Amino acid sequence: MLGITILNMFSLGWQYYLLMDVQANPGNIDMETLQASDTLRTVITAVNFIMLVLSMIFFILWFRRAYYNLHSLPWHNARHSEGWAAGSWFIPILSLFWPYQIMEDIWRGTQNAIKERFGEPQSAAIIGWWWAIYLVNNFFGYITAFATGGAADVDELLTATKVEFVGDLISIAAIILAIRVIQRTSNFEKELLEFSQTPSDSIFSDNYTPPIENTEPRFEN
Repeated sequence: MLGITILNMFSLGWQYYLLMDVQANPGNIDMETLQASDTLRTVITAVNFIMLVLSMIFFILWFRRAYYNLHSLPWHNARHSEGWAAGSWFIPILSLFWPYQIMEDIWRGTQNAIKERFGEPQSAAIIGWWWAIYLVNNFFGYITAFATGGAADVDELLTATKVEFVGDLISIAAIILAIRVIQRTSNFEKELLEFSQTPSDSIFSDNYTPPIENTEPRFEN
């Protein structure tokens, strides 16, 4: 997604240059070059859509599995059932905040389970930034679609191109934050896996006693 978004920005730059040339020299239009630009934009749009769908599928699979792992702990702080890790993305209104709550549960709960190795949980600020940029990116996507779909002349096409370029910048920020959240959470889960295999003090051992502050769920189910 990061690569195709950067490639799309280059194609937008080329499109903007060609449109400026058309505006400045309306009597000398290079139709072959314009058609080549349109073809490139069509291909990139199609590839971007495919990559977006695949990214969504694989992310939700990872997201649901991470929440399932949290539910597998002898005690956990999950606010929702693990099925909602997938379903919450598709329910209007709930999709605005439940996925964030679930990601926060995963972030804090997984670290709480390995306090012996990690100490106090790391700040969840990155989760807030990830979710905020995700929502902004989605909202700006509607603005881009409106600007692009309503463009009827060169001036409007130039405006739509600039709007889409800004949207891609926001998308890049959203993608990078998503990558960092996945990487850091996966590292916590690797530590949890190693800890769970420790013969004597494993979190899954019959003799294991969780930290006092975690003997009760942090959140209501």
